[in-house]
Amino acid sequence: MSAALQVLFGGVVDGCVYALVAVGMSLVYSMTRVINLAQGGFVVLAALVTVSLQQAGLAPLVALVVALVGFGAGMAGVDRLVIRPAARRSGNQRMLLVTVGLLQAVGGLLLVIWGNLPYTGRPFTGGSPIVIAGVSVQPQQLWILALLAVAVLALTLLLTRTELGLTMRATASRPEAAELVGVDTDRVRLIAFALSGVMAALAGASVVPITFLQFDTTTTYAVAGFIAAVLGGLGSVGGAVLGGLALGVVQAAFSRYTGASLAQVVTIVLLIALLLVRPAGLLGRVEEVRR
Repeated sequence: MSAALQVLFGGVVDGCVYALVAVGMSLVYSMTRVINLAQGGFVVLAALVTVSLQQAGLAPLVALVVALVGFGAGMAGVDRLVIRPAARRSGNQRMLLVTVGLLQAVGGLLLVIWGNLPYTGRPFTGGSPIVIAGVSVQPQQLWILALLAVAVLALTLLLTRTELGLTMRATASRPEAAELVGVDTDRVRLIAFALSGVMAALAGASVVPITFLQFDTTTTYAVAGFIAAVLGGLGSVGGAVLGGLALGVVQAAFSRYTGASLAQVVTIVLLIALLLVRPAGLLGRVEEVRR
């Protein structure tokens, strides 16, 4: 029983990381209708930048804060300099190819700067693992759970309790109508990309102390984030969290009992089966899919 609980808990932790990636993708999609697969690349880039900051002498939590600020601003710059000009020339229908190219470019940058060696970082806080109901819990895993909870709570309050959140929801629902009533949709778009950068930094900086990351793991997080976002419903923050947790648990269970390669196959089969029954995903809106 304790072994099964250990697998379940590990899946939940992985799912929290996938959820952070998916939340960033869903935010950008809801404001721009662009599926930003490059989000997975920025997760690994944030992780390796955090490791380098730690090696330069910064405390892990300080390195996390620097990464959050830097990647928030950096993703806004990516929108301004890459995504938006490409969308004007190609239209949103071809932007998936643009983001795939950007994902590959980030992977190449990682290879040039950090090489092909795997990297890991220091945990945010020290301490021995805690045993709860027979499950060994590392302090860094608790940090991952807490960071997801705080990020989702803060984002929910932003979207539902602030004037900025009202303009973001209006832009997500009807961008043309929002512009007619004076909403600066370009500003809203920049904020959405900045928030996605924060989510990428949270995911990368929090997971690198408990795993090894290198240049070619960008695709892993891009695919996992995309599947989680689609499972939950593209454009839904709550759906992204639910999809990420479901993906993490399913992958952990099948990896433990059938092998990692079969777990990937099962994940895709479950995704296809769900979309046949609910094309909008678990929490997505049917009218959004039709549009």
